[in-house]
Amino acid sequence: MYALRSQQISKRLYWAMSIIILCLLCICVPLMVSSIQSYTQTLRSSQELQALREVAVLAHKISRERGPANKLMSSAPEDSQEEHQVLNDFRNNVDAQMEHTAKVLNQLGFSDLSQQVNTQVRHSLDLGRAEVDAYVNLPMSQRTATRLDQAILKMFSAWDASREILKTIVSASDASSASLSPFITQILLLADLRDEAGRVASNIMAPVTFNEPISAANLGRLLQTQKQVDYLLGMIDTTQPAMAQTLEFKRLHARIQTEFIQKGMPVVSRLMQESIEKKPYFLTGVGLTDVMVDKFVTVVDLQTYMLQLTEQVAEQEMARTLRYLLWTCGLSVISLLVAFSTMIFARKRIIEPLIEARNTLLDLSHASERNTGYSATRLDDDHDSLFVAIEKLQRVMQQRDAFEFRLKNIAHSDSLTGLSNRFALEEYIRFLEKHPEQFAKICLMVIDIDHFKQVNDSYGHIVGDEVICAVADSLQYNVRTSDLVVRYGGDEFLILIEDIEKQNALNVGQKICDEIATMHIPLRDGQGLHVSVSIGIAVGADSWIELFEKADQALFSAKAKGRNTISW
Repeated sequence: MYALRSQQISKRLYWAMSIIILCLLCICVPLMVSSIQSYTQTLRSSQELQALREVAVLAHKISRERGPANKLMSSAPEDSQEEHQVLNDFRNNVDAQMEHTAKVLNQLGFSDLSQQVNTQVRHSLDLGRAEVDAYVNLPMSQRTATRLDQAILKMFSAWDASREILKTIVSASDASSASLSPFITQILLLADLRDEAGRVASNIMAPVTFNEPISAANLGRLLQTQKQVDYLLGMIDTTQPAMAQTLEFKRLHARIQTEFIQKGMPVVSRLMQESIEKKPYFLTGVGLTDVMVDKFVTVVDLQTYMLQLTEQVAEQEMARTLRYLLWTCGLSVISLLVAFSTMIFARKRIIEPLIEARNTLLDLSHASERNTGYSATRLDDDHDSLFVAIEKLQRVMQQRDAFEFRLKNIAHSDSLTGLSNRFALEEYIRFLEKHPEQFAKICLMVIDIDHFKQVNDSYGHIVGDEVICAVADSLQYNVRTSDLVVRYGGDEFLILIEDIEKQNALNVGQKICDEIATMHIPLRDGQGLHVSVSIGIAVGADSWIELFEKADQALFSAKAKGRNTISW
């Protein structure tokens, strides 16, 4: 019989150890899966960063192509051949970059974006180039500022198409990597700033080339672009990551201020002012391009630096997640091996010896019974003592719970009136904030005793306390037991009533007001004292603050009416 019982105990202990190992697996496997996912996510973020770099370079080159294009379209016939060659060389460079970008995007798994580069961006760029070529092929007599402006706007569309791809990559990066998100946002803002900086000059290129006044449309675009430049600079300052606040970043950022903002923008402002005053422009279209083109390099330099810094952060993040993955997998494997070893060791060296010891003790106990005639009563007594101890512990726990309940009741009650105090109110507010839909159908009454200070000054604080207690009793009498009545301040009370309509709330408030007005508070000299209250009522709000403000304003309104009244 002992052998059978020992086998049952051994089997139960074996299953218990198996459950422990299974629980350990349930802990280790999710940790390993999570670390693998984190590492995979950082790899994906690194790929997205590479894609962002390629598209940013492409967008920059597309934006830069407007420079030689504008210069060619604004050049004199004798200079057009040389400028045409410069533009063709730059177009070949942009085409090569576009093919390279599409190839890299495809290799990184962004096949949809690669397709967009080959279709949408290519199509928009071809349309812009066709418009530029059509303008260049026009005889000088047929060229107009309007046609030149149309060609410039078409080139804007090419960059807009590349910007959509940038935006797509940034959105994906925001979702996959919170640590890189601020850096990537900065890169997008800098790309926007680079293009907007180019558009500042392009918006007035046509009228300057033809020495015509800047049209209202061009002037509007120019002003909008200038505001956009200011906005982007502000956003770059605001969203600048803490890790990016290096000396190099500050130096490059300062160069944008000195070269572009302080030197480049005044050139455009001067041309705009000359147009308004109908004066001859101090620059030609070619001169404007030559002056402004170097100013944009400062933005590109900062964007390049941010790309390099972001790549460093991504590499650090990848190294961190790789270390976490290796540590997690290593510790999980070690933990499982230790658990298996412990199970085998415990069974051989602990469980089986304990079972043998138990059998030996049972044999000895029965042998003792046979020799001494001692029965199992002692064992039953031990069990009874254990149950008695459990009952005692239960009684102690019940006493502790009752004591805690009394302490909580004291902490949440006003010592003078027995009403709920601010602690109880705060706990109720926390409950409401967890269920905000309750605010839409709850009533708050803010009640203030009229001229209570005069009562204290005239009759003393003892009578004042009696007045407060009498008002508190009246408030409790006129509401349901489920409603919360709070002494909010010295002579100020709150009543919170759930699920009540506006008219019913007004009726309750008026009833309270009337009853307190007729209440007689006896004094020691045999005379009586009458008091009144003003009540502000609010039903329904989106939050506790809004509900309280509405009721408080209603209370002010009631006092303004002369007190002893209610207000909604």
